[in-house]
Amino acid sequence: MFVYADFDTNEPPFGLLEPALRERAVRAMDIQFFSDGDEIIPAGVETQSLFIVDKGLVEEQDPASETPTAPVAHYRSGELFGSLALLRGRSRHRYVAREDTLCHALPKKVFQELVFSSTAFGEFFHQDLATKTKLVAQSGAYRDLVNFNMARVDETSMRSAVVVDCEASVRDVVSTMRDAGCDCVLVREGERYGMLTRTDMLEAVALEGLGLDASVCPMATWNLLSIERGGFLFEALIRMTRHGIERLVVLEGDTPAGLVEMTDILGFLSSHSHVLALRVDRAQSFSDLAAASTGLPDLARSLFAQKVGVRFIMDLLAELHRRILARNFELIVPPHVLEESCLLVAGSEGRGEQVMRTDQNNALIVEPGIEWREQDQHLRLFAERTRELGYPPSAGGMMVSNPDWVLDSEGWSRRLTQWCRLEDETAVTGLSAFLDATPLAGRHSLFDTLRDSLDEALPRDRESLATLALPAKAVGDPPPFFEAGDTTGRAIDVKHYGIFPIVHGARTIALEGRLEAANTFRRLKALGESGTLDSQLARDLTEAFSVLIQLRLGQQLMRIEEQGTMAIPPEGANLVNTSNLPHGELTLLREALRTVRDFRQHLGARYALP
Repeated sequence: MFVYADFDTNEPPFGLLEPALRERAVRAMDIQFFSDGDEIIPAGVETQSLFIVDKGLVEEQDPASETPTAPVAHYRSGELFGSLALLRGRSRHRYVAREDTLCHALPKKVFQELVFSSTAFGEFFHQDLATKTKLVAQSGAYRDLVNFNMARVDETSMRSAVVVDCEASVRDVVSTMRDAGCDCVLVREGERYGMLTRTDMLEAVALEGLGLDASVCPMATWNLLSIERGGFLFEALIRMTRHGIERLVVLEGDTPAGLVEMTDILGFLSSHSHVLALRVDRAQSFSDLAAASTGLPDLARSLFAQKVGVRFIMDLLAELHRRILARNFELIVPPHVLEESCLLVAGSEGRGEQVMRTDQNNALIVEPGIEWREQDQHLRLFAERTRELGYPPSAGGMMVSNPDWVLDSEGWSRRLTQWCRLEDETAVTGLSAFLDATPLAGRHSLFDTLRDSLDEALPRDRESLATLALPAKAVGDPPPFFEAGDTTGRAIDVKHYGIFPIVHGARTIALEGRLEAANTFRRLKALGESGTLDSQLARDLTEAFSVLIQLRLGQQLMRIEEQGTMAIPPEGANLVNTSNLPHGELTLLREALRTVRDFRQHLGARYALP
């Protein structure tokens, strides 16, 4: 490791250089002093150096903006600026010292040599946020950690498929299993395949009285769940958790190529998600459910520590949250109510994006004329028990304990028609929530019918959608990370300044493009693939969203550990403290918020917003 003054070159981007090139960079650096108010890089002028702050504070300004002297970003010790000016020839922005400042200056000629000599170093400056994120994750302390994000279903993670004919007898299949050393086979009947386990045959013989010479065909399960060979291993884990099974068939085209089993994946990941899901499903009382749900923070902490991708963590934890809430509802309401109602989750829960328990947003559809004398009592109990499980009440009152969010199907139809007019803030909030809603428990067809009728009433023209898009555009820029005289940094509300504009903007454009995806990652993917949104902007927003969620999750886990609670206090749930972020993560946060700023400008232009 080479260190020059207070600047550690082991971190990206200099940590991406080979040792000899890193030493070349260190030896070429000079120290420059700037007084408070000095202009370090003027806008529109060719610069001769890449700067790294040693001590002090540097402010970046955009002369072309409506407020030319307003700060775009601030840079403190260890952070670099001026790279785009060197790559483009001139600086679009202006950089000013906001207190007495020392900077390391790397000459332009040496910077260009390093860019051309090191692919990774050059990519850090030339490529998009996704590439920077990967480079930061692969450097320094992260380099030796297990990376489960890109692990795929292949020969190293799947078992060979043993196939038997449909007419084979129990005796023959038991013999085949013994010889192959397996407890599960695939049964082939013409072009289709079923799955058969030792337990299936044992129950058929012991409980149904079938003989050892009986055909195994009626004993097999034929509605198989599968995953493509080459698919992500974590997707296999999520699929098994969602459906409560322990095996998936691996397909190559339409042909089974093998099996992937839960035990193998959990051995790789050291995760207990499947056990947790089983405990939730088998809970016979609220105390059973509460005991099962206490494992969620440890699961999130384990996955995060192993550097599992935040999108995978989100999918798995969201599935577990949904199962907990569904089971809570099922333990309270009578069976006939489940047949005549549908519990919905909205907000981040509805989109499948709730990683930690930050709030509860739910609604209920009931059949007209339902007989449910204890309705108010049961719904208040559900909200209270949901709170006891660690989900704080909705700040906006979007809960089934609030009569405004419990209507029969006819009432919901009238309410949705009214919201589609987008006449006020309540309509914008309500429609946004319903567009993200997902049925959780009860009769899902009640929701499906409403959603179909909503599709016909939804506004699609840009003039109408401007009202829906406005809240995302109106967010404004986040405050500077640092201020003059302040060395600790400030906490940034990444939901308000970053996550919300992405979620709400993507939802609005997806509505315009008639895209049905409800999850933000899937919406952005569909928007880019369909051409409804510029594909590069869609990719940048996807990565920015991932960075913001990951940084927030890291700080949420720290707060949970410090406070010894299951839930995040609402007032601090979305804050990322810039003072304790490594320089690499600080760079990613700044880049993510720049991407959000670009997106808000796009929304303004697209919908002619003020």
